[in-house]
Amino acid sequence: MKKLMLISTAALLLSGCVNTELSNAGKAYNPQTDARIRLYGQNGRYTEMEVKQNGKTEKVNVGGGWGQSFGSMLYLKGNESLGMPDSEASKKPSQFNNFGSSTFFKEFVIPAGAEITLKSEIVTPDNTYTDYAKGIKYTQLGYSCSGKKLTFTPQAGKDYEALPAASTAQCNLTLVELK
Repeated sequence: MKKLMLISTAALLLSGCVNTELSNAGKAYNPQTDARIRLYGQNGRYTEMEVKQNGKTEKVNVGGGWGQSFGSMLYLKGNESLGMPDSEASKKPSQFNNFGSSTFFKEFVIPAGAEITLKSEIVTPDNTYTDYAKGIKYTQLGYSCSGKKLTFTPQAGKDYEALPAASTAQCNLTLVELK
C-alpha cells in the first residue's frame, strides 16, 4: 500500500506541469473559422492534443494534470463543455470508468485548417496485496501503453470527438465527426 501511495503521489507531482488549456481559452467559437473537439481523460488514462498552425505548436493534456488526475481518482472531476452536441459517450462517460478513475471530458475550440495530432496513454501502477487467510502475497503488475498518433485537419463549423477504446488494455483513439 505504501508503494502504491508513493507511486501515485510521484505521478501526481510530475504531472503538475502538464498544460490543460490552449492559448485561445475563453475565445468565442466562430463556425466560419473554427472547429470544436471533445477529449476524454481520467486518472491513469489521458489524451494529448497537439495543435500546429502558422509555424507554432501548442500541446494540451486531458486527464494527465495533477488536479484532473486527483479529481478523477476521487470521482469529483466534472465535464467542461462548450455546448457541443451530445454523443452516446458524452451522455455517459462513466462507461469508461475504472476503480479510482472516473472519466470526464473537456471541449476545445480549435482553428479550422490546423494540423491536429491526438494520442492516448494508459499508465497504471503495480498493486501488491496479501491474502492473509492463505498466507500468500500477490503482485498485480501495472500496465502502460501509448496509442498510435492520429493526425487530422479539422474543417470550419465541424464538431469532433476523440473516443477512448472501450477496454483499458487498448490505447488507441477513434475520431468521429458529430452531427
